[in-house]
Amino acid sequence: MATNDLWKDCAGWLTKCGVLRPDHKANWPDACLSDLAYTLRDGVLLCNLLNTIEKGCFDLKDVNQKPQMAQFLCLRNIKTFLQVCQDVFGLKESDLFEPSMLFDLTDFYRVLYTLSKLSNCPKVLKKNIPGFSIHKPRTSSQEDIYRNLNASEDAPPRTPLGDQVEYAHYDTHVHNEEIYQDLCSIDKKSTLPSQLPTASHSLEKRDYVINELVETEKNYVDVLATLQRCFMRPLGSILKDEDNRIIFMGIKELCEIHAGFHSQLRKVVAPGSSARLSEVFLNWREKF
Repeated sequence: MATNDLWKDCAGWLTKCGVLRPDHKANWPDACLSDLAYTLRDGVLLCNLLNTIEKGCFDLKDVNQKPQMAQFLCLRNIKTFLQVCQDVFGLKESDLFEPSMLFDLTDFYRVLYTLSKLSNCPKVLKKNIPGFSIHKPRTSSQEDIYRNLNASEDAPPRTPLGDQVEYAHYDTHVHNEEIYQDLCSIDKKSTLPSQLPTASHSLEKRDYVINELVETEKNYVDVLATLQRCFMRPLGSILKDEDNRIIFMGIKELCEIHAGFHSQLRKVVAPGSSARLSEVFLNWREKF
């Protein structure tokens, strides 16, 4: 097989697994390597792949479905994928790529190698989906093709909106399937789940929008807290006070505000709460 066709085997396998649409750009006749590389880059599809192969093999709350290419969130998704590959699917550490190899697109051949190992592991083969094979060592030609895709001329321009569109099909089929399953059940049975006994807590689409709001706010608070813990505090004793103020301007205040806002949101959406969501926004609008 030609060295530049290896990624097509991977795209075909992902399509058979049901996480890549048959009409996805990576499956077009004129598709290029970068189309697949950029699709996998944020780790969302990879995590969804594992959950498709073995549902419930990890907590979906550990995955940010819309990281919008934020480095911290993308790398967290990728690390989750790699950890589950090792813990649940039995891949060796030597089979895995480094998270930066995918996010920075510095060694996509290694990413394909890991996916090849995953496709041929016993748990995946039990699904009767043939795996694909990539062998080491690689040739110098493969080195040239699969390294530093960010700098390649055929790398397509990417936007957060474009990434969201690519995952729309999977989100509808898998992620939102769980969301709307209860709605369908209510229509058919004309009964409410036992945990929602009153009309005021009836299961509605707006409830899921609110849950998404709370989860998004939680992710933002986590990022701000990590920024303080991993950068702001360690560098506080190294940087000059003026430089520290310029670089981390407003981070501490933002963290305090959003942590408080998130705490109030959680209390409002908790079962049995009589508070109104609008009151939280009104109470915090001046601080924002």
